[in-house]
Amino acid sequence: MTIGKTPRILNLDLLRLISALMVLLFHYGFRMQISGEGGGIGFPELAPLAMWFDTGLLIFFAISGYVITMSAEGRSAYEFAVGRVARLWPTFIVCATITAIVLTAMPVPSLQPPTLEQWMAHAVILSRALGQPFLDGAYWTIAYEIIFYGWIFLLIATGLFDRGWRMLILLWLSISACNEIAIGSGVLQKLLITEYSGYFAFGLVLYKTQRHRSAGNLCVLGVAVIWAMFTPFLTESDFVETYGLSRQVVGLAIIGPAALAVMTIAALSPSLRIAPGLAMGLGGLTYPLYLLHQNIGYSVFAHFGTEDDRWIVGVALVAVLFLLSWLIARGVEPAARRVIIQFARRIEDGVSRRRQRAIQAD
Repeated sequence: MTIGKTPRILNLDLLRLISALMVLLFHYGFRMQISGEGGGIGFPELAPLAMWFDTGLLIFFAISGYVITMSAEGRSAYEFAVGRVARLWPTFIVCATITAIVLTAMPVPSLQPPTLEQWMAHAVILSRALGQPFLDGAYWTIAYEIIFYGWIFLLIATGLFDRGWRMLILLWLSISACNEIAIGSGVLQKLLITEYSGYFAFGLVLYKTQRHRSAGNLCVLGVAVIWAMFTPFLTESDFVETYGLSRQVVGLAIIGPAALAVMTIAALSPSLRIAPGLAMGLGGLTYPLYLLHQNIGYSVFAHFGTEDDRWIVGVALVAVLFLLSWLIARGVEPAARRVIIQFARRIEDGVSRRRQRAIQAD
């Protein structure tokens, strides 16, 4: 098995962390005061800028399309699945547990305190499949990531990851457009990530095109760009319904191309002159920081923040989240990943031995 040997792109490691910080600022600097989840505390001076920082999610999805395609290259479906489980599951369980403890001790206004059933449902990450709400509002993006991984797994297993993928991407984007413009199926929206498919597809095709530039690849890449540019307009109605205000059309027209451009520059440019260990270390903070920041942050602001000390609380909160993320990234994730990969290898070796014995018996 070659799990864990995928090369890292240092620029994307840093961009992932920047994107996570953008989402953090969106939640603390814009959403928190409007939703009231921070106990009325907010940062109205940041809101005019922070309201655009959900663009970090678009960058995330484009990076995922690229990096997951890269990590799937040359791997079997089994190796890919094990690699994704080892990467996501341990950190998710730890962060969900920390979140449940904090929210039980310090409930967030307007949210029900966690239950044991809700926490246990997060063992499968997709807790909503078991009828339980997410412990943190940010988890919905992780659900979309897992759905995307599932489709990549199927492509590898069926051999379509290396052949026929162009037609599948075009079909995916076509169904996405039909669903968002005309059909309006919630099932299709979730199953095929139709709102954000342009970003995942863009990252996937960009990697494929980087490896093999052809007219066909460039055409598919162009279709993904066009659909991705529509995404901010598609999701704006949800933004208006949630926050009671609409953003300028010019801004919506800019953020999609900007997200794609930033991700492309990071992926294709030479790595920044920064120590690889530092870049990878900073990138490693992204996942736990993203999982921990939203509802824990609201809880801290609601219980400790005031109009006078909100900035001090905010800086201290982010510092603690960074420290906690570092401890998880350095202490929990590597050890848990090794255990999962070793266990998977034993299973694979056992299956191989049984197959050999069966062949010899015949």
